[in-house]
Amino acid sequence: MTQVEQEKALELIPRSVRDKLDRVGIKLHLKEWQALTLAERERVRDWPCESAEQAGLFAAEVERLVSRVTGRPAERVARS
Repeated sequence: MTQVEQEKALELIPRSVRDKLDRVGIKLHLKEWQALTLAERERVRDWPCESAEQAGLFAAEVERLVSRVTGRPAERVARS
C-alpha cells in the first residue's frame, strides 16, 4: 500500500479505534484524529486494548496526543 493509500485509509476514524475509545471513555473528534500524523493514527489503531492495563495505557496515549494537537485535555464521556 502506498503512503497516499495509507493516509486515505486512515482519513476517518476506524471502527476498531472507535470501539477502543468507547471502552476508555474518550471522545475523539474527527478534526483531532486528522491532526495526528499517519504514524500516530497507525499506532492508535494498532494499540492493544484488551486488558485493563492496556486500556489504561491506550487512554494515556490518546490523551497525550489530543493534548499535543489541541492544547487541551481529551474530552471524556460516560462509558457504556
